[in-house]
Amino acid sequence: MIEILRKLFESNPEKSTIALKGKCSDCGYDVIIEITPVSSGFGLQGGVLLKCSPDGYFAKCPDCYKVHPKIDDHYKPQNINVPLLDKTGSRC
Repeated sequence: MIEILRKLFESNPEKSTIALKGKCSDCGYDVIIEITPVSSGFGLQGGVLLKCSPDGYFAKCPDCYKVHPKIDDHYKPQNINVPLLDKTGSRC
């Protein structure tokens, strides 16, 4: 994921923060995740991104992440993919 975020900032050098808009994979509410480069990598505010396939990520709002911080086979979140670089809108 770090490489993808690095590419996002390289393709948008005028931005110090990039906002990803999507839906929480658990509750379905709108999520806006603000990403900023920091000395140790990248900082995310407003939610988290969880890898769901080689090319896809789920977003979770902070409240749902506190309740269930990962995706596993026993837990079936809503099928909502957050496109990072791929603008095709494919789903996980």
